[in-house]
Amino acid sequence: MSKKILIFGHSNIGDAIYDLVVINPLREKFPDAEIVFVTTSRCRSVVDGYKGLNRVLVFDKEGKDRGWLSKWRFTSYLRKEKFDLVVLLKNSMHYLFLGVPHVWRVKRPSPSENRHSVDRFIEMLNSNGVNAESASFSFSVNESDAAFCDELLQKNHVGPRDSIGGILPLAAWSMKSWPIEKWNLLAEILKIQHGIRLVNLGKFPDNAFGKNAAEKMSDLIIAADDTTLAQAKALLQRCSFFIGPDSSLLHLASCMGIETIGLFGATSCDRFYPYFHQHNVIRTKIKMNCMPCYPGPGPSCSNDLNPRDFGLCMETIETGDVLELLKKRLILK
Repeated sequence: MSKKILIFGHSNIGDAIYDLVVINPLREKFPDAEIVFVTTSRCRSVVDGYKGLNRVLVFDKEGKDRGWLSKWRFTSYLRKEKFDLVVLLKNSMHYLFLGVPHVWRVKRPSPSENRHSVDRFIEMLNSNGVNAESASFSFSVNESDAAFCDELLQKNHVGPRDSIGGILPLAAWSMKSWPIEKWNLLAEILKIQHGIRLVNLGKFPDNAFGKNAAEKMSDLIIAADDTTLAQAKALLQRCSFFIGPDSSLLHLASCMGIETIGLFGATSCDRFYPYFHQHNVIRTKIKMNCMPCYPGPGPSCSNDLNPRDFGLCMETIETGDVLELLKKRLILK
């Protein structure tokens, strides 16, 4: 029986969210084990307090833990912990020096494979005798973040019974983003015709592109772009739906059980779709040789001679496409 389990998770938020799918089956299989999760400081807020986890360890090889000496210190610390089982969800060399009797690895996908990471994690658990028939997540919200959510909505004249939808207008990569004008039109239609307010949970990039988008954002959209990830979780829990391009919040919303609509063009929706809401993916209407940009050759619609803020593929998705899907999912009457 494993008394101490060490999980090496990913270093970016989107992947770390899906890493957590292994926690519930491991906890059920090993109810008395101490389960420890290794991730980066930027992912800690989504992992901290997760039901079933005992501890979170932070290792930032690109930050404070850069260099071989820091790596050796961290490895030495882990070795003293005397773990019984290591679960590798990403590539890591630390486990080689820990003297751990059992190591479980996830099979690396082939370049042409379009299996979701969640399915690969579940396959790994089942192959090692852990029953994981379906994916489940156990995200929680603490009282202070819930209070922040209530206060923010109250300031914006949103009552407990009023319907709101979360959005992320801009992804970290502009080519994945949906034009601000279309978000504004969506906000106007939802507010005037359906009494639904949109809440912007995404941060604007600190550059000319981000500042221009922030200036154009409609006043009908509630600004929550300076929230922490933990506060964003509280707001997501209050939302009837979430809409956004391929991003960490899109995947978090899906794993929290919120009706999630993904807007895809620049990235592959066959591989990176929101796990529980693949049926809610809206694809671009055009076909381009560069699609998807990732994984792929990169955008051909934007270059030094013809710079674009948004990918041409994303611009073909219309506000009406989103409204139609909202009606289909019975969110709009």
